[in-house]
Amino acid sequence: MTYLTGVAQDWFKVSLNQKDQDIFQDWLSDWNQFVDELHQHFGLSDSVGEAANMLDNLCMKPGDKISTYNVDFMHYASQLYWRNSVLCHRYYQGLPNQIQDPISIWEQGKPTLFQDMYALVMTINHCYWEQDHKCHYARQVEKETLESHFWKQEKASTSGTATASQNKANSSPAASSTKNSSSKSSPFFTPKKQPNTL
Repeated sequence: MTYLTGVAQDWFKVSLNQKDQDIFQDWLSDWNQFVDELHQHFGLSDSVGEAANMLDNLCMKPGDKISTYNVDFMHYASQLYWRNSVLCHRYYQGLPNQIQDPISIWEQGKPTLFQDMYALVMTINHCYWEQDHKCHYARQVEKETLESHFWKQEKASTSGTATASQNKANSSPAASSTKNSSSKSSPFFTPKKQPNTL
């Protein structure tokens, strides 16, 4: 009783309270009858039909792991009595394009037995994620290389600008001093005569 909730719990509480009225339910002392009572009132009216509907609409979303899809598929398939070839077809239909496409062009042809389809899907899925990991690693390396190259260019540009500014600042007084010195030592420079006061 402690595992029941909502309406199911209320239903069995009412039955338990009827003991005070000398109304005794058989399922109170028999586990199998208790389970039957539970299924009769709160179980699925058509568990097989429900499982078939869930299996028909089961799809593996891009980016999901194959293990999740497999667990759900096996759960619903175990409640059905579909032929092996039907399960194989339904299993294939729920797969994403990155797995369906290699199967459709497989050299040996598309498998017709569920066990063969399952084994092939696991192989393709492993190869897909391995290749995806390699591509992701390559993109990461390329990104880091570009960032490093850009950083070096920025550093060189900043360093060059600072050096040029420093050289300009250092060369200005020297140029002025050289100009004055050249003017004084020039052979064409004639000192101004002082007026004769005698």
